[in-house]
Amino acid sequence: MRRSLPLTLSLMVFSAGPAFAQAPAGPPRPATTWTPIEEPMSALLNGGHRIVSASGPSFTLERGGKYVVCEVRPAGGMRGTAETTSTCHRVN
Repeated sequence: MRRSLPLTLSLMVFSAGPAFAQAPAGPPRPATTWTPIEEPMSALLNGGHRIVSASGPSFTLERGGKYVVCEVRPAGGMRGTAETTSTCHRVN
């Protein structure tokens, strides 16, 4: 003859799972405006910008307290491009 668990014990087993509380919503994150620049990174460097940070293909340039972020795409790659290109944006 099988004995079943008492009701209180079975409720404790099934209700012992993790409790997930929702964290209060944080403040809204303001958008950063990225203004495209038509000049390539090489022209910006020749015009007085300096590299202040580099991570992979991304570079942060600075001149007079104004910052530009550039992404460099080397020649070759999956598209087989013949030249290295860059896309740059002003952030302030």
